[in-house]
Amino acid sequence: MPLDDAFRSQIRQLLLDEWDPHNAARSPAAAGTYDGYISPLADLIQSGADEEAVVDWLHERERESMCFPSLGTQRLRRVARMLIALRHDQRDATR
Repeated sequence: MPLDDAFRSQIRQLLLDEWDPHNAARSPAAAGTYDGYISPLADLIQSGADEEAVVDWLHERERESMCFPSLGTQRLRRVARMLIALRHDQRDATR
């Protein structure tokens, strides 16, 4: 399934508005901070990943890519559910 611009934009916005471990949303100049995560995350979502897989992915980005200490995963569950909901929205839009 191709990664359309609307899906990319929705993922980007969720990462900025709901996840945002760097507080990038505060600065318009930093709006592209998480763009490198969009394609791999979209692939994960589109593959049918469940909430736990998305939570793990987000948590790993925080721990490895951003060198954040372990902040736990409970706060990531809502973000994961929102990201997974995008998969359903995209499927509905293509029908």
